[in-house]
Amino acid sequence: VMEFSKGRLGPLIEENIDSVGAYVKETNSASMKNIWDTFLHMRGMKSKLSLKAVPADFIVFDELDEAEEDMVDLAIKRLSHSKFKEIYMLSNPTLPDYGINKQFQNSDQRYWLLKCPKCNQYTCMEDTFPDCIAEFKDGRTIRLCQSCKDGELDPAVGQWVAKKPGITDRRGYHYSQLFANDAYSKPSEIMSEFRTSAHLKVFYNMTIGVPYVSAENRLTVQDV
Repeated sequence: VMEFSKGRLGPLIEENIDSVGAYVKETNSASMKNIWDTFLHMRGMKSKLSLKAVPADFIVFDELDEAEEDMVDLAIKRLSHSKFKEIYMLSNPTLPDYGINKQFQNSDQRYWLLKCPKCNQYTCMEDTFPDCIAEFKDGRTIRLCQSCKDGELDPAVGQWVAKKPGITDRRGYHYSQLFANDAYSKPSEIMSEFRTSAHLKVFYNMTIGVPYVSAENRLTVQDV
């Protein structure tokens, strides 16, 4: 919490003094900021006492999968007397049906679908990886439309589409490096990492943004 406050939040306020900084009042505590007429509290999730200390209207969980489930439940209880009860959960996934993946499964499951400039159809990169990345003999590597198999996809041209539009009380967004700006993550780099990685779990969790269990570590109901 101290590192986040001093390394991320502090510079954000100082470098934007005329916008967000205009609403932040002076506080001596790195774990608490007085913003406009309310307070932002930053808490680790190791101590029950730190989670019990303050009531809340809005909770943001960062790296949800690294927290103990009972501590998450305890933090949510701090919303009991709020009229708003807003919750944001953020994390790289780890295991199927656990943590952020479990929460995402219970949401409307929005994916960023890329629109093909040739056939106008949409491709879900996460559902079609690695086929959605095409490599050519001339060295080019592109995001390839999975409908016409001809159009090169632009990660900036698409739309969020919910797989479960019937769920209206919980919104979920799936992010991955598959549609990141090429300045940060090129398709060629993703494919190189996919082929050479000694730890596919890390690759799928961090790059593709999906939970992963290797075949040799999977248990079936029959095994149990």
